[in-house]
Amino acid sequence: MSAHELDHVAFAVPGWRMAGEMLHRELGARFAGGFSLPAFNPCQVALAEDMRLELLEPGSSSTSFIARFLAENAGNAAPHHITFKVRDISAAIAGAQGAGIEPILVNTDHPLWQEAFLHPRDTGLGFLTQMVQTSEALENLADANELTADRPWAEGHCTPARLPVVFGQVADLQRAEHVLVNVLGADRHGLPGLPAGEPAAAVFRWSDGADLILQELAAGAGNPGLKALGITAGDEPWAGPDSPGLLETLGAGSFYPELGIRISPLRLPVPAGPG
Repeated sequence: MSAHELDHVAFAVPGWRMAGEMLHRELGARFAGGFSLPAFNPCQVALAEDMRLELLEPGSSSTSFIARFLAENAGNAAPHHITFKVRDISAAIAGAQGAGIEPILVNTDHPLWQEAFLHPRDTGLGFLTQMVQTSEALENLADANELTADRPWAEGHCTPARLPVVFGQVADLQRAEHVLVNVLGADRHGLPGLPAGEPAAAVFRWSDGADLILQELAAGAGNPGLKALGITAGDEPWAGPDSPGLLETLGAGSFYPELGIRISPLRLPVPAGPG
């Protein structure tokens, strides 16, 4: 198996503050750490069970790729990539190549953070995919304290929400399944209870982290990509993909422009009363 964890979802944002304030207010997310680089400034917020969301703002360089990404999206925040942790980056790269996908932006120079990306045009997933071999959290990677950046929003006491599901749509579910199962080592599960005529969907699961649920787009129904974060209260169990009306629930969440994605509360089904 290549990946063992869907570790975090990263968002390109004009600045950390607005997105961080919203995530703390709405999800109880806590600032985990961040630092500044010429190309981009990454920070992460932690949810329950240490699931992470990452905020990427433009760095100091005039050629910042995050600034360019935002400009291509009319300056609006948007999902940027999903990160999977792998135990052996060399094996993960070889596995992708064996499946006909040439990784990009490969960087294995740093002993604590070795990475490679898979381009959406090569995977058909509709989003950039990062594979990382690391034993460190982002907040431990800054060189001494020179690169460390402070949290730019206030935080109070709160209980973080859980993020059990990330939801996206793809043009070709079979192609996406090939990449997720054969390259990224996911276990695939069916999504029961789909209404007749509903486009196909499936659940992809790793040993740790969130599940990824993908649905095939109907012809002319929109653009592929990440569409929603499915959340529960931090102490609330989730019924799993068998939960009735799950796709409708994921699609009915509120859209948050601070991230460019929906946040959808996942409700447990109400037990039927006695017959």
